Amino acid sequence: MTDIPKLNLSNKMDHLSATQLQPTPLEKAVSWLYPATTFLSAALLFTLQPLFAKMLTPLMGGTPAVWNTALVFYQCALLIGYLYAHILATRFTLKIQLWMHTGVLLIGLIFLPIKVSTLVGAPNITSPVLWTLSALIMSLAAPMIAISATAPLIQVWRARLGDHVDPYRLYGASNLGSFIALGFYPFVLEPMVGARLTSVLWSLGYCVLMIALIVAWMAVPKDSHNPNLQIVRPTTWLDRVKWAGCAAPPSALLVGVTTHLTTDVASVPLLWIPPLALFLLTFVIAFSPIGQRIVEGAAPLKFLVIFLLAAVMAADLDGGLAGLGIHLAAFFLIVLCCHLELAAKRPEPARLTEFYLWMSLGGVIGGASAALLAPMILKSTLEYQLALVATLAVAPWRRPRLTWTVSAGVLVVGVTLLYHFLPDLAVWLQSHVPITQAGVRSFAYSWYDALHIDNPEFLGAVLSAVLAIAAVMVSRFAPVVAAIGAIALMFPVLSEDQTGIRFRERSFFGVLQIRDNGVAPTGWRYLTHGTTLHGVMSLDPKRINEPLSYYWRETPIGTLLTEATAAKPETLRAGVIGMGMGSSTCYAKVGQSWTVFEIDPDVVKAATDPNLVGFINRCAPYTKIVMGDARIQMQQQPNDWFDILLVDAFSSDAIPTHLITKEAIASFMSKIAPDGIMIVHISNRYLELSDIVSDAAHSLGYAAMLGDRDGASDNPNADTAVRVVVIARRPERLARYGWPMWSLIVPRAQPQPWTDDHTDIIRALFAIHPKP
Repeated sequence: MTDIPKLNLSNKMDHLSATQLQPTPLEKAVSWLYPATTFLSAALLFTLQPLFAKMLTPLMGGTPAVWNTALVFYQCALLIGYLYAHILATRFTLKIQLWMHTGVLLIGLIFLPIKVSTLVGAPNITSPVLWTLSALIMSLAAPMIAISATAPLIQVWRARLGDHVDPYRLYGASNLGSFIALGFYPFVLEPMVGARLTSVLWSLGYCVLMIALIVAWMAVPKDSHNPNLQIVRPTTWLDRVKWAGCAAPPSALLVGVTTHLTTDVASVPLLWIPPLALFLLTFVIAFSPIGQRIVEGAAPLKFLVIFLLAAVMAADLDGGLAGLGIHLAAFFLIVLCCHLELAAKRPEPARLTEFYLWMSLGGVIGGASAALLAPMILKSTLEYQLALVATLAVAPWRRPRLTWTVSAGVLVVGVTLLYHFLPDLAVWLQSHVPITQAGVRSFAYSWYDALHIDNPEFLGAVLSAVLAIAAVMVSRFAPVVAAIGAIALMFPVLSEDQTGIRFRERSFFGVLQIRDNGVAPTGWRYLTHGTTLHGVMSLDPKRINEPLSYYWRETPIGTLLTEATAAKPETLRAGVIGMGMGSSTCYAKVGQSWTVFEIDPDVVKAATDPNLVGFINRCAPYTKIVMGDARIQMQQQPNDWFDILLVDAFSSDAIPTHLITKEAIASFMSKIAPDGIMIVHISNRYLELSDIVSDAAHSLGYAAMLGDRDGASDNPNADTAVRVVVIARRPERLARYGWPMWSLIVPRAQPQPWTDDHTDIIRALFAIHPKP
């Protein structure tokens, strides 16, 4: 593949200036309107995305996968909008363009204000992707496509004004509007305005956009045949393949890095916003004059960043909040370099809409591959590494020197063989050339230690650095660099310890894994969802029915369940939202009624398999399992039914926000018996939720109590730190619990409960409360 020479649009415009139409006073007066309209259309588009995601996510259990699925829909809507804009701009007159696009915008008005369409029916957890896409299509398709087409149409009209302004500059304004809107929503609109009012304001903005579009059209000379719109040369299929090929890997990487961070690094709420915001910011830079000046350094910078990232990942230094910064910084630089390459290949304004069309097609291909295809065929988040490899191919494809290619090949083969056979080499060396210490032959320090056989992280980082040298040798030929990068990025995967993994499944709701540490009778079995521990089981046959971890008998949850089963040994009616391992049902006694609500079929599959977990099978085989989102399924339960209800529905490390809003608390409490209690498990690494849950309870007239207990450092598997909020109808019901585990929460003077319309994740994310 060969590079298309970089276009110098300014020189072409200067060449054509002799025949340039002079702008009229009206054109000069409204010239600011074109970037403003482009900015507004993009801002509306990227306010709509998080707004509707907030409406849709609770219906599917709060899983972050809803966002990735929605992202593919948005990219498809962009593609359809760009196709429509391309046909409209190239086949029809200006007058028809206005009338047709106004008609499409009017159709979009039918879908306002924004809400989840009732035509899609109840959420379907057996086909979550299909249901989510159906909801998006029936609720948003028309306004999304109409707004998506607005930006390229405005740029085409701007190019006909007869001045020397590069219409691609408007693409930067468009992405700037997207970037600002995406940051504005979680920090301002969601916490201060709420979803319902935001939807109304969005509808008003949509109407303003229609008016601005008409004024912008009126400023364009109706008889203009702007020389800027003359095609310099026809588009070839090689051009189209390059445009789509440059756009696909960054789009796949956007989905891949979001999934990787929320699954394997830290499931911090709103973590999907920074990658998308940075993605948009790269477009602003790439299509600006700055981008034209720095494009030459794009490929070397990208190579450097990816191989450094490979070394960091191999060394296992990318975990926790520090890892978030590492991955996001690398993501920004890598995507920027890809978009610089893409911007360098943009054609003259006459082919602007076609360029956007094929660029959008590449985005759909990349996004759909990572969001829809990868979860079906991969059991881990390997699509992140695959997307990184693909981005290496977005670079010049020039034939390298044969000597450098051969040298790089020898180095790569040597590193690969060394990595594979290093343990055998250490054994041979130790047998034939044992290491001596202080002149005395000793096996206390062996070749295994010297070669870091037991430290694959260090070894992988060193070998990644060596592979980076090989990549520099052939840096002119991107396919070979991509192949070398694939080897370097696979080191963390190859060095992952697979010992003890009994079960691993990936679904719409995340990556679920069951793993053993040790063997019976002293070993333990862990259930994890993403990076979060969700349950522990002893491998000791004598303790196989003992609730452990969060549910151990001395934790707040274990204490309350023990008390409830003892108070009503034959008549207790208990409910559990979130199955986990199902160990909470081991508090059940014969004759009691237990109901467990779970949305993820893989959790039920693992928890009820006696060869994996089997708590429910052994302890309470009569337990009723209700599939679906608990908020919806609880509405079908009788009022005043449950004596105790445990809300323990984690999604990795995040509690689905729709289960702790004021409306959710009211709905759940209506199902609680007059003397019953509701336990909300709020143990979390990143969110302080006690005030939020208690504010909701107090605003409804209920009493709330905090249960907080540190785990035992000498027994961490059985006794885990637990933090809960207990809600009852009257304070007297909670008076029996005392210090130091329990403390009554006093109503605040200005409570700020979350509602279905209003949540403030930022406040909970940064809240710091001393323990009582």
